[in-house]
Amino acid sequence: MKAVVLAAGRGQRLSETGPGLPKPLVPLAGKPLVGHTLHALAEAGLERALVVTGHGERAVRQGAQEWARLPIEFALNSRFHRGASYSLAAARDYCGEEPFLLVMCDHAFSPELVAALVDSAAARPLAGTCRVAADRSPRSDAYADEATKLAVDDAGFVTAIGKGLAQWDALDAGAFVCSPVIWDALAAAPEDCGLSDICAELVRDRRLGTVDVSGLFWYDVDTAADLHEAERLLAAGATGTPTRR
Repeated sequence: MKAVVLAAGRGQRLSETGPGLPKPLVPLAGKPLVGHTLHALAEAGLERALVVTGHGERAVRQGAQEWARLPIEFALNSRFHRGASYSLAAARDYCGEEPFLLVMCDHAFSPELVAALVDSAAARPLAGTCRVAADRSPRSDAYADEATKLAVDDAGFVTAIGKGLAQWDALDAGAFVCSPVIWDALAAAPEDCGLSDICAELVRDRRLGTVDVSGLFWYDVDTAADLHEAERLLAAGATGTPTRR
């Protein structure tokens, strides 16, 4: 299976870690975020990956090439200052009509989490659906407030998605395994929108399932405080549930 890595963002909330440094190149435990992502993909057995660049395109491309352990290609999102929909659209030709893994470069993942998504697609064909990594582990209120939340039915399908959900069952860990139906959802969503808006189109048609990744390590790095906490967890050898102080 191939992978798509969205790495076009500016990372303004991480600016204090290094002025002007593109977010994918912000170092986490001695390795840039894009390096962590590409290493996790390789260790989970992904065959190749597309890195969608934007802000700091040349530097991000060079950094990704230096840290890649699997064959990679690049696509440029020149509208990186807009919604993530443009980054996903930039991957359309690369993906064709094949299923693919979709990950956010600003989320640190364990290879085990990536493998859980790939294994899910191999064990149960997607059949016109996509699946999101869903974490049901207990979290602090501070962590949950910042995260995208999922309401999930008894069959494992997402019934609502968003940061402002009052009632929810799991957190969106920022990784998906997608069938070509994702392109229909992209076309139905507003041209300039976030991934949650695209996922909402899938939810409306009951086409977004879940893969339970509770207990597997992931961390959404948005701020300098997130970066320090992720470094602490990695230094401690964390493979399970992170907590945000």
